[in-house]
Amino acid sequence: MILDIINNYTNKYKFDKNLINTLIKSTTSSEDRKINCISLILTDDEFLRKMKKKYFEQDLYTDVISFNLEDPNEDIEGEIYISMDRIIDNAKSLKSSINMELKRIIIHGTLHLIGYKDKTNSQKKNMTRLENKYLEINPKKVIIN
Repeated sequence: MILDIINNYTNKYKFDKNLINTLIKSTTSSEDRKINCISLILTDDEFLRKMKKKYFEQDLYTDVISFNLEDPNEDIEGEIYISMDRIIDNAKSLKSSINMELKRIIIHGTLHLIGYKDKTNSQKKNMTRLENKYLEINPKKVIIN
């Protein structure tokens, strides 16, 4: 698997590529999927808001947007855009750590690449259940310093 991490947010944070790789691989392998290449782009609220408006015709803040780039029946190839502003704010409001919230959102974005949706309440509950399941793999490991 090729994992590119593009930090367009700040040099304040350092990301553990090996642990992120493990998190994504454990999620996809448990879902019986293989990965060719994923780009993880860490950015800010305004960048994701503009993307949400351009690609989804919704003018709102979001924590993650995933794009599948592979052809049907091929190994996963995609991009996961994450707003670190949302991660930080969500961690505060949920009384969680930035690390835990970032891991949850990386898993969430990966689940979208696999094909899971979260438009209905039932789909949202299933995504949360899967996020919790895959968070248990390395709950204490730190991916951001």
